[in-house]
Amino acid sequence: MNGKDSEKRHIGRREFIAGGIAAAVGAGLSGGSARGNESGFPPFPEAGLPSRPFGKTGSRISLLTFGGGPWGYFEESTALKLLTQALDSGINCVDTAYGYGRSEEFIGRLMPGNRSRVLIHTKIATRDRKLWWQHCETSLKRLNVTYVDSLMIHHLEGWDDLEKLEGKGGPLELMQRAKEQKLARWTGVSAHTDSRVLLEAVRRHEFDHVMLPLNVATNGFADLGFEEIVLPDLVRRGTAVTAMKALGTGNIVKQFPEFDYRTCLRYTLSLPSVATATVTMPNLQNLMDNVEAVKNFQPFSPGEMAALKKKAEGELKTSFRSFMQNHRDVGES
Repeated sequence: MNGKDSEKRHIGRREFIAGGIAAAVGAGLSGGSARGNESGFPPFPEAGLPSRPFGKTGSRISLLTFGGGPWGYFEESTALKLLTQALDSGINCVDTAYGYGRSEEFIGRLMPGNRSRVLIHTKIATRDRKLWWQHCETSLKRLNVTYVDSLMIHHLEGWDDLEKLEGKGGPLELMQRAKEQKLARWTGVSAHTDSRVLLEAVRRHEFDHVMLPLNVATNGFADLGFEEIVLPDLVRRGTAVTAMKALGTGNIVKQFPEFDYRTCLRYTLSLPSVATATVTMPNLQNLMDNVEAVKNFQPFSPGEMAALKKKAEGELKTSFRSFMQNHRDVGES
């Protein structure tokens, strides 16, 4: 099946945004509370920051997730200090991957005594069915845990890639097996470059969690299209949504002063059903700035969202799209 065969159902832009803002307000942004569940896993961690329901999982997640990408290449003492401060500041989720340098290892250093405080998402990128399970076991060992909360296929690309993932005994099948064996609460997928392939993947498979780029430059059909092509379907399904690239990976916030980190975070968190934004925070000041931004979060109105989209047209969208076309978020084969 290719993109032309996909069913095309889209919610009108105005209705979609307005519904999302109403949902954001109605979600009852508050500190989360731990509670038991019937899955055999421990209770969910509390969030000390404003939080939202994480899709249909039964968990609540802080509006800000600690992104473990480039952070995994820091000096160990710096990395551990930042993650400790993040947890102490009320962040109850950390996002990492097998290929993020020493990221999983750093997280694992802090898990004794801290596992009950944090949701852990990790991602595996290999498409080699012989290596996939090995990478999964290695991730658990590095993280120093018996399970992760969200185990994800990393960096879904084009139609050929989806076919590889779906092959008999392939990564999608193995990921489901890991969930059945209680090595993960939830399964998911991340994608960066092809919204139509991601849409087809979530229609074919029951993912608990999807991670996708969502910012002022990813909304139009010709500008990656994740907001208008994929997000409405995730809203209907009640899938847990983590937004990434909210700040543009240095290609929006640092390049376009009118779009500062507060504006960009606020835009992304005003979108329908976005539970959290994962952000890499390279120093303590950056971490505290982002924490303060979500502490004081108020969603944009539909008119404000439309104005920001209009303001982002042109060079901003063009430059970000160009960056993403050559972007690979993996560090493994």
